[in-house]
Amino acid sequence: MRLDRSAMARGLAACAVTGLLAMPPVVACAHPHTHHHAAPVHHHRAAQAEVPAGPPLPDGQVFLPPPPGPDTAQRAADASIFAATRALEGTPRWKLAQADNRDTPAHMVSAFSCAAGFTLPPEQLPELVGLVARIEKRLTPAVNTEKALWNRPRPFTEAELSTCIPLRADLKRDPSYPSLHATLGWVTGLILSDILPDRTAAIMQRARVFGESRVVCGVQWQSDVVAGWLNGGVLYSAMEQDDGFRQEMDAARAEVTALHATMAAPPAAECAIEADAAAHPPQ
Repeated sequence: MRLDRSAMARGLAACAVTGLLAMPPVVACAHPHTHHHAAPVHHHRAAQAEVPAGPPLPDGQVFLPPPPGPDTAQRAADASIFAATRALEGTPRWKLAQADNRDTPAHMVSAFSCAAGFTLPPEQLPELVGLVARIEKRLTPAVNTEKALWNRPRPFTEAELSTCIPLRADLKRDPSYPSLHATLGWVTGLILSDILPDRTAAIMQRARVFGESRVVCGVQWQSDVVAGWLNGGVLYSAMEQDDGFRQEMDAARAEVTALHATMAAPPAAECAIEADAAAHPPQ
């Protein structure tokens, strides 16, 4: 029996909200740009492509809290986590963060192989990969609007510490809050949880680790990632009300179901690294 998709998305989004509420209070600013440096806003590559049609998406400036203000406990926690996770350089967790930096639809699908319990080869899943690609095009402009609203600088602009990837000029210009990577990873997790409901816990754990890789990498603050999880839950819940989206989900579900029985388990060593990452979140 299939799970109710709306209920699942709302429940997972509620978990992200609970995490946000559990953090120290945030001091809101009179204006979203009051305490952040102005900078040109770089737009993610998917924003340049034609945006797929669909109903209006919820307004992030309404349901997302603002990023932590200066001199708040949450802002101090972000800075502490950023500094502490630099010690992971060169470890398997660091290398996983490097791999998770690739946010192409093909990688986003294959990254969930251990969580799914069988290999997810992108070349054999054109419906699923195509769905993730269209969602990326749909959500990227919305997240870019949210980023431009708050215009939060990246961690590496405030301290010259190591990052897991080379710092391109466009990344330096791209605001940090909320995390687009975490948003897309959470949505991909929700899609696969809908398709493989018996694997929901493992899949959403991998979605969490995918977002946390941005913190380990040193390119986003912890609170950026938590906001991305909330963002993904709310946006997914809105998208699944669309008939076209549900039809694409049905096609992806049939494709994954047909492939499942023919695929072997992913390499145990890779799954062990992911499990260790899940057991040791950034803190």
